Amino acid sequence: MIEIDPTKKTALQFSGGKDSMACLYLLRDQLDQVTVYWLNTGDGCPETLEVIANARSWIPNFVEIKSDVVNWRQQFGHPSDIVPVKTHWLGVAYGMADFRLSNKFDCCLMNIMTPMHDRMVADGIECVIRGTKDCDTGAVPFEGQDKFYEVLLPIRTWTHQDVFDYLAEVGAPYNPLYDYYTGISAPECFGCTAWWDDGKAAYFKALHPERLGEYRASLEQIRAALHSHLADLDFELRS
Repeated sequence: MIEIDPTKKTALQFSGGKDSMACLYLLRDQLDQVTVYWLNTGDGCPETLEVIANARSWIPNFVEIKSDVVNWRQQFGHPSDIVPVKTHWLGVAYGMADFRLSNKFDCCLMNIMTPMHDRMVADGIECVIRGTKDCDTGAVPFEGQDKFYEVLLPIRTWTHQDVFDYLAEVGAPYNPLYDYYTGISAPECFGCTAWWDDGKAAYFKALHPERLGEYRASLEQIRAALHSHLADLDFELRS
């Protein structure tokens, strides 16, 4: 159970992933005092959308926020863990490449983090609950009170296995994405071409083989752009 201040307007940021699901179940006896917010990018993975639909049916206060990541990718390029300058929008404008790539954090920021934050502020939320953990990346970006709202991280010290064990214990719906994903969290966008350590190819191969060819073709395009820059770097190192 999470201790919340009943005098504060409190929100849970919910993605349908394992960590926010654990927070949801920790709050299940207090959901009448919490608003659950979900950011719909317009490109959710089918399995995650099913989990969200299940949870949405019994959450009393549920708010859906919408962004349009598909349109954003068309404008700024597919997200990548590494962005060669030639494929940056400015490089493309100078004719250095014929396709655009975007930094994965920029994509997440513009299509998930910023719309969610802006809605929290607009709704006057005073306390935000997130499922961020120390073991996710090695450091927590923020916890505590800032000028906008207080941030609570109730499972901060949990391990990934702690989360899975807890969800099994309380009978939470299981997202089959986790049979294949190896990254820190289940992806929120079906068409994401970044987060290369998350096991998306194995997921597509097993559950959505019709998407595997398209996904691999995008990665091959990214790899070709990287090779061009690495060749330039190798030349400098040899000089």
